[in-house]
Amino acid sequence: MGKLLRQVAILAGLIGAVLTSCNSSGCLDNRSAIPLAEFYNSETGQSLTLDSLEIRGLGAPSDSVLVGAGTAVSQAYLPMRSSHELIQWCFAYRRHDLDDAANNDTLSIRYASLPYFASNECGVIYQYHISELTHTSHYVDSVAIADSVVTNIDKEYLKIYFKPLPEVENGGGDDAGDEEIIITSRGHNAPGNR
Repeated sequence: MGKLLRQVAILAGLIGAVLTSCNSSGCLDNRSAIPLAEFYNSETGQSLTLDSLEIRGLGAPSDSVLVGAGTAVSQAYLPMRSSHELIQWCFAYRRHDLDDAANNDTLSIRYASLPYFASNECGVIYQYHISELTHTSHYVDSVAIADSVVTNIDKEYLKIYFKPLPEVENGGGDDAGDEEIIITSRGHNAPGNR
């Protein structure tokens, strides 16, 4: 009886190996859970494109720049690290009249890393549960969490609302930056324009 069970187990293992080797699909899932942040005008609620914004990680390896100034962006992916519970992003405004560290905004996201077994082919994928979000308010007006559980689905997780940037004045006096006028807002919501 024991010999028969052993032969059945060996046969079942061989059939499983053959069926697995015939599976050519592999891991087709997106293996990265990275929150997408969309930018909006705080006064109009419309999508906002900024071309003087630089986004870089604080305390990240090499403090690498995610978005460089001069690139028009209306959204950005803000990666998290599974070995940490807090990630911080610096939003620096590189337009000549705003390019001062005193104007920079910091977005801090506190989260828990949740390992998720996707499949044999994909293995473990980390998901993140956002528990707290804080920010400075130089030009970031507010941040809304569209979905607090960040998965490998490519969708909007954060809505960042920016205050209107001051109009660039031709010569003005000391009060040149006091009046705020929308100069970077564009009313486009079509996916092809992002």
